[in-house]
Amino acid sequence: MKILVTGATGTVGKEVAEQLYEQGHEVRALVRNPAKADLPGDVDVVTGDLTEPDDVRRALTGMNRAFLNMADDDGAAFASVAGEMDLRHVALLSSFTVSVRLPSGPDNVVTARHATGERLLGEAGVPSTFLRAAGFDYNVLLWAESLSDGVVRTPFPDIRLPVVHPGDIAACAAAALSAEKPPVGVFSITGPEPLSTRDQVRTLSELTDRPVSVEQMTISEAVDEAFPAGTPQFVSMSVLETLGLGGQAAALPVSDDVAILTGRPPRDFRQWATENLASFG
Repeated sequence: MKILVTGATGTVGKEVAEQLYEQGHEVRALVRNPAKADLPGDVDVVTGDLTEPDDVRRALTGMNRAFLNMADDDGAAFASVAGEMDLRHVALLSSFTVSVRLPSGPDNVVTARHATGERLLGEAGVPSTFLRAAGFDYNVLLWAESLSDGVVRTPFPDIRLPVVHPGDIAACAAAALSAEKPPVGVFSITGPEPLSTRDQVRTLSELTDRPVSVEQMTISEAVDEAFPAGTPQFVSMSVLETLGLGGQAAALPVSDDVAILTGRPPRDFRQWATENLASFG
């Protein structure tokens, strides 16, 4: 199978490319900066911009299927070109926010972006697997510095979400793209259990043998700390909604879809943390 992977310099895209390569597929990666493409030598690295139709067309030439991690145009250029070229299948990295109604509803910028990406592929007539992923385990790396100080500050210490191992997202994409008959439709990609920040910090504290406490910060403090000055309020609030603002994000249930797609259960947070313990000093 000849498969294009976009976003191959990112955590999930890189794993998708590696897993497909290891399975024996012919893999091409479309990247903006080839110097960042740390991929197996036989992967065909193509330089281009996912928002430029000519670059997308060049990258898709000769490919049967593709993994799409959308760029700034919400996947518009890719969907248009893929429809013209009769691409057989796409696995799209989407978001759980399309499934869970957040306080700002469809106006949430995260929701709108991923809903648009799904819609455009559908309108282009491209058979697709929509992988609506929960929050990623690796988001905890944002705490690495504060963890070493013994205190983690967060606006939502007790909101539980079924965070997912990024390798499981990649495995779901690789399974869909390598299947004889790729599954078409929506899949909810979650970890095996809902976890709060307190739960995750407790696990990291045990693994590092270091006492760590959790402090709740205000929304205003979180905005000041996490977003550059001048960030529009609707953007910062949209992101904070995905982390638990108002509690709606916690409505995402644990799903069996990782097991359905890959044939094995999702890995838990402890496994991801153990694999990445060096990142926490």
